[in-house]
Amino acid sequence: MNLNNEDGGNRRFILVSSTEATTETPDKNLCRDVCAERVRRVNTGYTNRKGESVTGLGGGFAYLRCRRIPAATVFRGIQHTQIWTALQLIHDVALSPYEAALPMQTAQGKRSVVIYLPKVSDAMLAALQTAIHGAGQAVVYSWQPALLAQRMTDPHVSFEPIPAFLVNRFGARSSAKGGRP
Repeated sequence: MNLNNEDGGNRRFILVSSTEATTETPDKNLCRDVCAERVRRVNTGYTNRKGESVTGLGGGFAYLRCRRIPAATVFRGIQHTQIWTALQLIHDVALSPYEAALPMQTAQGKRSVVIYLPKVSDAMLAALQTAIHGAGQAVVYSWQPALLAQRMTDPHVSFEPIPAFLVNRFGARSSAKGGRP
């Protein structure tokens, strides 16, 4: 904020902190009560401990709180059928319908197997190992590709995120806003 004030810059920053609440002190919130208040005072000005007025540096400020969203809520809005169809089209494999009862969708391509893994769990990792065993090359699409890559190391498997254009078209955000058919 000082640098922006000095040179007219437009630097931005994000502060992240936990609440530090405990069962003994459930309302303790270091971020809200200390950090956010300090940033507000630097923005707007304050009186220091010596009683001197300190001019604010200006700038915008927002205090936001995060909350956990249950995975079931997020995954409820995803149009898995459309995503699976699009992934098959991208890889030029024979189209097979999305089967909601199956934990993963699999299609055999000319050079590799294409897998859509909507949810990651320990049981799914074992099933995935079985699905890719002997498949040669495999491309696994997941909402958590980094987690899969950490838990499975196989040079014949690539873990890919759901492509952004599919997330925008068929992801939970699009359906929450009414989405397109």
